[in-house]
Amino acid sequence: MSDNEDKLEFDFERISILFTNTTTGYVGIGAASSCMAYIISIMSTPVYGAAWLLAMFLAYVPRMALSVRFKKKLKAGDIDKNNVAPWERYFFQLSIPPFICFAVAAFIPYGENTILSLMFYSIATMALIAGGILTYSTSLPAILLWLHIALLPLIVRTVFLDGIVANTLCVILVISYIMLVRLIPRQNKVLLENIALKIENQSQSLTDPLTKLANRRRLYMHMENLVPVSRRRGDPFTIMLLDVDHFKQYNDTYGHNAGDELLVKLAQILNECSRDQDLIVRYGGEEFMLVLPSTNAEDAKILANRISDAVREQTNVTISAGLAMQSDDTELEQLIEQADNKLYAAKKSGRDAVVV
Repeated sequence: MSDNEDKLEFDFERISILFTNTTTGYVGIGAASSCMAYIISIMSTPVYGAAWLLAMFLAYVPRMALSVRFKKKLKAGDIDKNNVAPWERYFFQLSIPPFICFAVAAFIPYGENTILSLMFYSIATMALIAGGILTYSTSLPAILLWLHIALLPLIVRTVFLDGIVANTLCVILVISYIMLVRLIPRQNKVLLENIALKIENQSQSLTDPLTKLANRRRLYMHMENLVPVSRRRGDPFTIMLLDVDHFKQYNDTYGHNAGDELLVKLAQILNECSRDQDLIVRYGGEEFMLVLPSTNAEDAKILANRISDAVREQTNVTISAGLAMQSDDTELEQLIEQADNKLYAAKKSGRDAVVV
């Protein structure tokens, strides 16, 4: 894969993890907010406690709705590596209001209970920051935003309080803030390195080592998502099975190294001719398969002819291709068999042909 493709895969995995963990985050925030609202009610007034908790709930509703929407779209196949990036921005923007609402608790009038209330607030904040590091740390901007909004107002509030307890609390919070500002990016870096390693391992297991194209395992994983989405939308796809003509003769004439170089060149041509959403698979020795979403047989034939022309111009071999378009009652194996029969017909007709 290209560097850009790697980054798309990386961001998709990272943002998917971010949204997958939101349920745990909401449970933790709900529990901490309820406890804090109780503290506010006891230390200040029940009205303040109820108003603050209501504001917290209303502020979180848009972000919770965003999480639900993301998961539904992801399950439906509407979100992939090509369009996932904006969702992190939406998550960040919708995190600002609830984070600010939580920080307001530091400025509620507690009267003579101010120091004790701020100590409870500090405990709740530290617990939520620890949970946030585990829950949201695939998005460094979101966790740093939470750290700044949660701690800085509290530090400011304690600066203007008199007494040894308030001064001690202020010093502890400043030290904690400095340590977290330094440690969170390091923890985030380790986590992202683990995600990158996971993607690299997955890529190696799903990629043909010679051509760097997808292998059969990647094909079947891809089709598990594509087939139901295609049927649900009534948007058929086409598969193209193509084969190098007289490949054994080419190997016998030029040697196996030259044969490998030819396969790599063909992979390059297929990548140049296809679209980003098309899946290119090394299906067998000299056989390749293209899965073409939202493509009918006639459009696929145009692409096959374009590939055939490019192969003829850039190499000294030709290819034959068979096409099969998916229908509602066609299973994947049947579709592959149809394409294989069309490929056989192209070979039988004299090769260097495309059969639909």
